[in-house]
Amino acid sequence: MKCYCTENCICERENVLSTVNDLYNKCSSCFNKTFKKAIPLKRQIKLSKLDKNYGLCEVCKKRHIDIVMAHVLKIMIEEKQISDSASIRKVGVPLITPAIHLNYLPYLSRKTLVVITKFCDKQTANRIIKEIPEIKAIIKGDTDITIGKLDENKSINFYELLAGCDIRCDIQNSDFGPILIYKNQSKLHIEYPKKESPKIKQLSEILDKYEKPTVLDAMCGPGTLGIYALKKNAKKVVFNDIYNEALDSLKINLKVNSINETDYEIFNENLLNLPNLIEYKFDIGIIDSFPNIDTSNYLKNLKKICNEVVII
Repeated sequence: MKCYCTENCICERENVLSTVNDLYNKCSSCFNKTFKKAIPLKRQIKLSKLDKNYGLCEVCKKRHIDIVMAHVLKIMIEEKQISDSASIRKVGVPLITPAIHLNYLPYLSRKTLVVITKFCDKQTANRIIKEIPEIKAIIKGDTDITIGKLDENKSINFYELLAGCDIRCDIQNSDFGPILIYKNQSKLHIEYPKKESPKIKQLSEILDKYEKPTVLDAMCGPGTLGIYALKKNAKKVVFNDIYNEALDSLKINLKVNSINETDYEIFNENLLNLPNLIEYKFDIGIIDSFPNIDTSNYLKNLKKICNEVVII
């Protein structure tokens, strides 16, 4: 996993968790005016007023996410990347980093927002990074298209990193503590941390049936489920993914979450080939595929080396 800047984008677990709960809160002095997302921005403010100081709190130095996105839109309009009648909603998908489950819209500090958009070129992206302190990266991509390697028969989908550094951290809470997942967002699929993850809850119920199970996380991605299994009660987890970028992220996440090297192995194989490569049996096999992928062959193959297979 590559970092494209000189800053410390991959931080120690304790350092991240010690600050994240207050990171997006506003203070009593924060600027409270925001914009309507569906109304053209030019009908709400004179664009020339939008600069890095507009809406900036003099005390905590944060700005509301809608003001930051309005600033991005202003530059896109000026660079003729998007219609001058566009609203904030048209800009793209904003992703905070580090990301936690929030019940409110965040107030942003420096380098805490990655934006995925269809309406930008490199020149505009570099200007956004230069002029808007809160922006960490601009990525060109269509979020209706899933990125990564969907299965062994499909080509790899990437977004394009236009400017900045797209390393993000998602923090998913669990009953065994927060799990930190780092990734290059232009190369791995988007996930949104939830107050309670349905995937983790489902896996937890399976793990409860065993004292110290062995687990095969057969489509592991950046590692969330396998890491959770080790934190809960798994004796050993074998992580497997056909996509190299996912495994690069996994290796970082195993270290960040303090997983003992003796407790896991990593494979980079087609899931359908695993029964020919692994001679022993697992208690549990996990299939966590992308949406709309036929998992019937995966299930059939994993049953050869797993006593129980769960499709997440």
